[in-house]
Amino acid sequence: MELYRLLQQQGFGGRKECKQLIEYGLVEVNGEIVDNYRQQVELADIRQLVVDDKPWDVVSGPLYLLFHKPPNYETSHKPQHNPGIYRLLPYQFGNLGITAVGRLDVDTTGLILLTNDGQFVHALSSPKKQVPKCYQVTLKHAASEEFIAKLQSGVYLNDEGEEFAADSIEQLDSHVILLTITQGKYHQVKRMVAAASNRVEQLHRISLGSVELGELPQGEWRHLSVEELVSLGWT
Repeated sequence: MELYRLLQQQGFGGRKECKQLIEYGLVEVNGEIVDNYRQQVELADIRQLVVDDKPWDVVSGPLYLLFHKPPNYETSHKPQHNPGIYRLLPYQFGNLGITAVGRLDVDTTGLILLTNDGQFVHALSSPKKQVPKCYQVTLKHAASEEFIAKLQSGVYLNDEGEEFAADSIEQLDSHVILLTITQGKYHQVKRMVAAASNRVEQLHRISLGSVELGELPQGEWRHLSVEELVSLGWT
């Protein structure tokens, strides 16, 4: 394909913007500046693409990303009271239709998946999927045996009209637990903790299925590996 069309496919802008990037000498392919926007290129032959001095991993299919959400950011393309998480991503992803798989509250931090594959979003968001989600929960009051027992046996959530139990609980210290759930109800962890007579002071998602946040810094992202996608039942 022609080079400017490749840039369009990668989310660098419209036809005019991509042609200008090339004509201004801002595009390097395999270490060489290319200023002819009609230059023919093959995806398989591109070892390195640099646009405006920034390396870019060429996207040849749908995007599947893991993002570490910081506090005080909304998981929304149209945030109302705080900045949206998408401003922390390369602008090209916005042009490629990237969106979140579910949401995290504005004050919740941690792992969130991003993609432009609508079927992936639907599959992982389906209640039938029951993907385990593990949260590190910092509590206002010390976690008593009674509190832990309530979460394990199930607490009644008024708005849902039924009981919900943690799939697993691990107590890290007097005020911190790891709580795993497979549902995804609105504010579910906070509501479960409240129903068990405590309060969430800080909420941090550390894993989704077997995909772990690890040491990825806040505000940073990475591509999901093939192995991680397979572990989520996606090939």
